[in-house]
Amino acid sequence: MKTRNIILSLFILLLTSCNLDVEVFDQLSGDNVLETESDVKAAVTGIYHELRGGGWDRYSCAWGSLLTMQIGCTDECSSNWLWEPQMDYLWKAETADMGLFYNGLVPAVTRATSLIERMRKVSISAPLKRQYTAEVRCLRAVWAYDLYDLYGTVPLVLDPDIATNPDKAQNYYPERPTVETYVSFVETELKEVQENLKTTDRLTAGDYGRMTVGIAQMYLLKLYMHEAGQERHYRNNEAKAMRWWEKADSVAGVMIADGKYELQKDYMSIWSPTNQRNKEVIFPMPNVPIGGLGNCFLAHALPADYVSLDNIPLTKWGGFLVPWAFYDTYNENDKRLNALLSTYWNGSRMVDRRTEYVGNPGAIPMKYQENPSTTGQWDGSEYVINRYAEVILAKAEALNELHGPTDEAKSYVHQIRSRAFDNYEGSIHEKLVDDITDKDAFRDHILKERGWEFCWEGMRRPDLIRHGKLISNALERGKVSAEPKHILYAIPQAACYENTNIDQNDGF
Repeated sequence: MKTRNIILSLFILLLTSCNLDVEVFDQLSGDNVLETESDVKAAVTGIYHELRGGGWDRYSCAWGSLLTMQIGCTDECSSNWLWEPQMDYLWKAETADMGLFYNGLVPAVTRATSLIERMRKVSISAPLKRQYTAEVRCLRAVWAYDLYDLYGTVPLVLDPDIATNPDKAQNYYPERPTVETYVSFVETELKEVQENLKTTDRLTAGDYGRMTVGIAQMYLLKLYMHEAGQERHYRNNEAKAMRWWEKADSVAGVMIADGKYELQKDYMSIWSPTNQRNKEVIFPMPNVPIGGLGNCFLAHALPADYVSLDNIPLTKWGGFLVPWAFYDTYNENDKRLNALLSTYWNGSRMVDRRTEYVGNPGAIPMKYQENPSTTGQWDGSEYVINRYAEVILAKAEALNELHGPTDEAKSYVHQIRSRAFDNYEGSIHEKLVDDITDKDAFRDHILKERGWEFCWEGMRRPDLIRHGKLISNALERGKVSAEPKHILYAIPQAACYENTNIDQNDGF
């Protein structure tokens, strides 16, 4: 009973602590909080819960989540809610929603650091300890990368002596690390943890959703592509950019050669409730139909007058939209359009979203589909954060940067497009790619292809930034307030007040 109470107290602390400082294990008699394998497993489970936050933010889909932070300022996003500060490039350091991810994940890194140190002192099976430690280190590196992508380098508590010592943490006011130091940390962690993580094919049913070798590799790939774009467009060092592209090409090649993942034959099946845990998904967040533990995307997207053809009583908030200007860039025969509803049944007739709508115009993003077992709020369908199609298109992009539009580079784009079009071989859709002979033109096509493939999956902002086009794209759409400073979000002003050693991002 004593151990059970300790685990419960620990779990509550993991879920409720919101400050930037220390995880206060010492209030639970720090030397005996983690005693058994069950204790460690419970603590690690608590760290995984940091992915959810309140249930629908952080790595889910509510405003201020990683998803909306990565698409809200781009051409693939519109909304019926009051998101103008982000969509119109009006955010400030005081804009609360733009700081939610920072305020949640910076303390999560501290908690991860503390748990890594606590686990070091526990006498349990050495292989199991190495696995759990690698999982928490991988989570920490994932959070560190996503914070970096959104805000630039941020001060993280990576010193276990500070993370586990309330007195030291209370007086710890770090400066923001250099890019070199920060990137080196993320890269080193993601490389080292792979030795003790499981591959996706070795996961048991109960392990699904834990950190894997594939997730670590996926985030290495994201890091390398991010740095390549930064060096080319914002640091003006093309030689360094090419070295990052070489690394991106290498890790994508390893993931492809390993054969652990594969593209689904049918695009919509990736998110189907009847095809969960399919081999295209690299980084999933499993869900159960319980408040705070489910998938809310469908409820966010469906308009109020949508009626299920299967008589499912659906929750409908009608917020998420895809602007018609983006929708119309698709070829009309592209099967990926099946994920973007332009018409729907309202119980008596089909509604045409172009001519009949309440609120803002636009198509409805509906990759997550009706599930007979839930209402669409707190759905049990897994939430897909990263998938194998990203690796395929990253390989094509890296090859083009290194060698131009070779047949090999085009073959990877064909893998993606052949799923999107019927009778692809020999068609005009295949010829469109084959006829590209210029590196710049192929680069532009890959950006378009990623837009069509990953609409409303949280890839658009980093893609536009990597191509040096986020701000120019915004200005072309009439977002007159867009400035170069907006390739980053502001550090929350409260964090700068709390730690005056934190320099705010330029322009804020």
